[in-house]
Amino acid sequence: MRFPDDVPVLSDGRITLRAHAPVDLEGVYEQCTDPLTQRFTTVPVPYSRHDAAQFLTSRAAAWESDNRWAFAIETPGGSGPARFGGSVSVSNAGAGIGVIAFGAHPDVRGRGVSTAAVQLVSSWAFTARGLHGIVWEAIEGDVASLRVAWKTGFTFEGPTRSFVLQRGEARSGWRGTLLASDDTQPKSRWLDPLSLVGPGVRLRELRLEDEDRYLETVNDRESMRWLGTIPFPRDSAAFRRQHARRWLESATGSSLEWAIADGGDDRYLGTVNLFGFQSLDYKSAEVGYRTHPDTRGRGVGKASLRLALGHAFGSEDDAGLGLERVSLNAGAGNLGSLGLARTCGFTETGRDRRCYDLDDGSVVDLIRFDLLKSEYDARH
Repeated sequence: MRFPDDVPVLSDGRITLRAHAPVDLEGVYEQCTDPLTQRFTTVPVPYSRHDAAQFLTSRAAAWESDNRWAFAIETPGGSGPARFGGSVSVSNAGAGIGVIAFGAHPDVRGRGVSTAAVQLVSSWAFTARGLHGIVWEAIEGDVASLRVAWKTGFTFEGPTRSFVLQRGEARSGWRGTLLASDDTQPKSRWLDPLSLVGPGVRLRELRLEDEDRYLETVNDRESMRWLGTIPFPRDSAAFRRQHARRWLESATGSSLEWAIADGGDDRYLGTVNLFGFQSLDYKSAEVGYRTHPDTRGRGVGKASLRLALGHAFGSEDDAGLGLERVSLNAGAGNLGSLGLARTCGFTETGRDRRCYDLDDGSVVDLIRFDLLKSEYDARH
């Protein structure tokens, strides 16, 4: 392999993958001094133009050793010349397995450049290099990388604990795989917590600044009584881990979580979530909720649950979830939750005897409810 002469040029008519060249130095420097690049990749920090030059020099050795197939991403320059748009590579891990890495220059993010580059290089690696599988990994919280992997058909294998190395530190991360036999379409529906507005409340995505009131909610005496055995984040470190990890649940289409916010000052009032999309019956999900102690008795739970149900039963053509059934479970004796279920139209469908653990060690019955779309539509 002679570099750069033998490096193939790949194109989809919009972007081009080619060998790195000295002209890319400034673009590499700009990309690698960008805060997001430094936060989620292994580039040296601080990063210098000398580091950029060393990176470009190392591309030749990688190709010549056949250990890493690295391409510069070239994007159209409008009325001017094409420009450096980032890098993408597949490392040869042996036994027909490759490991993909990619990153976009800040100027081209949000335009599908990384998605197109991953599709191009994956197809080439499967056909020209005979790989049968490609592994994707990202540091936990790198939502941009997660979205690219989702868009290009990777199957998410789940979170990894302290397994991704970054500048000498083991970080938690996410992993996915793409096989040569896979199509390159998303394998699940990405569930975004769309903003929903109702009387006095708004459902929105959970934010880091919600931490204090979130922890006050889940550590409140009443919450602990009924939800104490459920592993919610109950301290600052756990909250921040869960704040990052919830995106993997969005990408796999397994659950959807909203923060309940005050309609006036936007402060956190509680949480409502839909979950079990993949484990329950056809077009079904389960709903759960909890509210901050200073909101109870003010109708916050009722308004929030109705918003979530409207989204759950809404048509997919109108950005709803298109569900046919939502279930709800509550411990016997949890009068607030049981009353809310009945007020919002749920029908009691059964009782599981002595199966619900409470925080004090006692065990109570679990009351089961559900609500069908036809019943919801008849009430609204």
